[in-house]
Amino acid sequence: MRNMLTIVLVVVAAILGFFAYQSSQKGNLLQADLAARTEAVTALEAEKAQLAEELAALQAEGEAAVTAARDAAASVQADAAAMLEKVSTLETEKADLAARIAAQEAETATALAAAQAEVAALTDQVAALEAEKAALQAQVDALTAAAPANSAPANSAPANSAPTDSAPANP
Repeated sequence: MRNMLTIVLVVVAAILGFFAYQSSQKGNLLQADLAARTEAVTALEAEKAQLAEELAALQAEGEAAVTAARDAAASVQADAAAMLEKVSTLETEKADLAARIAAQEAETATALAAAQAEVAALTDQVAALEAEKAALQAQVDALTAAAPANSAPANSAPANSAPTDSAPANP
């Protein structure tokens, strides 16, 4: 019985040893798995840190781009305002020029009308003078025709005699 008890104790010790061995193997596997997972987590954390740095860099670039875009937009708005002001000034100058041109055209039209009226008056005056000239020429012709009949007494008259009332006066 003693042997039996020894055998039972040896078997129990062997079973317990076997379970202890398996438990240590499982523990080793779990430790290896834990080490692998820790290593994987460390690698992921390193990648996460790298991605966070890249994200920060991209955010900084994005903020810089947004700031540059705002500055460019402000510059464009300032340029647009300056150009709008320039256009407004040019429109005002254009309106002033148009008003001056209209006034000049009105003045020119008035001067033209006055010149045309003066031309008409001068034309009428020339026509009147032409009629007067024709009348005077008719008188001269009449006097010239009458002069041969009167030339005998005219030759007997003194050379410095004054003209008579019948002779027309030169205007």
